[in-house]
Amino acid sequence: MLEQAAENVKLGLERDSEVYRGFTQLQFFILTVDFDMRVMLRALLADPQNRLTAEKFLALTLEEAEESAGRMVNAVSKAMRTLPNDTGIHLFDITKFDEAVRAFKQAMSEMRDDKEFNKTLRLIRNTVSGHIVGDEVGVQNSAIWVLTRKGVPRDIDGVLRSQIVYYAIATLKALSEFAQGLQRTLRA
Repeated sequence: MLEQAAENVKLGLERDSEVYRGFTQLQFFILTVDFDMRVMLRALLADPQNRLTAEKFLALTLEEAEESAGRMVNAVSKAMRTLPNDTGIHLFDITKFDEAVRAFKQAMSEMRDDKEFNKTLRLIRNTVSGHIVGDEVGVQNSAIWVLTRKGVPRDIDGVLRSQIVYYAIATLKALSEFAQGLQRTLRA
């Protein structure tokens, strides 16, 4: 499915349709994040000793799922509404697209509305290697994150009680349903 979505992105780049291009990129992004999160969760469950690192990258992916998906959805939605002469607009049912977006936003609302978790998510994001190179604040945040994880069990029970894992599973469900909803927006 991911390879087909990549082929669709390639086709989107070759077409002169902003709607089609944006839609295929959104669909590919959703499937990629879903795939990446599943791989990370499996790795974490297979080896809970690596919890510190695995949770950092899960957190980064969670944040990306929320922020980037929102930007991409808005771009596709805007194109669908403002480009009535777009050569690809006839391929999509805008009402079904709106329904899929509403359902996705609703499914993501618990995580989005959890202020404390989002504060932690930003702290974790800033500890991921790419964010700390040469950055004193990033190194300090990383040290804080490691120290807060000192007493957290690095076994399967600890992993299953992790708030990051909880929201990752909820996000996977939301992404899966959104991918299906996006598929339903395509006209036969």
